[in-house]
Amino acid sequence: MISLNIIICEDKQEYIKEVSRIVKLLFDNSDIKYSINTFNNYEETINYIESLDSYEDCLYILDIDLKQDKNGLLLGREIRDIDDYKGEMIYITAYIHQMSSVFKYKLRILDFLDKGYNMENDLKEALKTYLKIYRHRIENKALLFKVGTDVIMVKPSDIIWIETDKHKKKIIMHTTTEQISINLTLKEIQEKLTEEFIQIHRCIIVNKEHIKKIEYINEDLYVVLTGDIKEIISKRREKEVRACILQ
Repeated sequence: MISLNIIICEDKQEYIKEVSRIVKLLFDNSDIKYSINTFNNYEETINYIESLDSYEDCLYILDIDLKQDKNGLLLGREIRDIDDYKGEMIYITAYIHQMSSVFKYKLRILDFLDKGYNMENDLKEALKTYLKIYRHRIENKALLFKVGTDVIMVKPSDIIWIETDKHKKKIIMHTTTEQISINLTLKEIQEKLTEEFIQIHRCIIVNKEHIKKIEYINEDLYVVLTGDIKEIISKRREKEVRACILQ
């Protein structure tokens, strides 16, 4: 399931708590799944961001004055070198006169907020704007599935493989973060998928982007997926799977 990653970097603990409170207040009233990761220095923030696999679901909320050799503007510049402008960025600072520097560093930010003037209201408005942008983007890219009374959204790139549940008339979708059980047949879900997916067995579909290699185990051929998951390839699908590996 799609999950928004909110990354806060601020050197003062009281502001980390306040910004986190405002974020929770807004997002707890939305249907967006999210996590908050907070940091009070440049190095820890960059190390965390470099460890991520994807940046489209990242929202960075940054301070400019980090009381370090490298300030928040340099942090923003390095983030942009890493995420290639895929995430969104908000600055909250007491140094509002530095707004022009944002353009100098070519950061492409969503908003620039003054800590000393109506910060809570301004941050809420910025987050509401972000939610509109985020919803529009995921609704155009995500796959939507009904699970019980809920409708969930899943990015195709997050799906590693899909298999038939042999004991129930369901499929199990394995993503990078969780397993999702859905009341569909493999044929029905295949109609929703893009060309990035390939059926390797009568009860298994895999995401080509997550295929690391193919290998023999005894006399059977398997795909090795992200996370060292191994799934068997049927004899009749072998030629097609080999062809997609060579593309």
